[in-house]
Amino acid sequence: MAVRSLSRALKSTIATGALALAVPGAALAMPAHPDAGDVVAAQPAPVPQQAPTWPVNPQVLTPPSSAVAQSDAGFQWDDAGIGAGGAFVVVLAAFGCGLAIRRRHVADPPLPA
Repeated sequence: MAVRSLSRALKSTIATGALALAVPGAALAMPAHPDAGDVVAAQPAPVPQQAPTWPVNPQVLTPPSSAVAQSDAGFQWDDAGIGAGGAFVVVLAAFGCGLAIRRRHVADPPLPA
């Protein structure tokens, strides 16, 4: 394999790997783990509570008849927009990788006379 082809393949592999790691980088973030001693010291002491008391004549609460739960069976534009944006990013990444690894034809140098 020619050095030029190997170099081009290596560059495109590195670019693809960097893109693959950069996109989900936020999902790989981990919260800092506090020391075990800090966790015990940071927790407040429990406060004793009184037992609940109940009314003498309880009454059932009913919701008003006009407040009927409505189910939205329509199209979710927010979810569709997120999906379309993700698909657009994937298409752009594939297009960029295709441009990075496509074969460039270089004209041969002229032969000496």
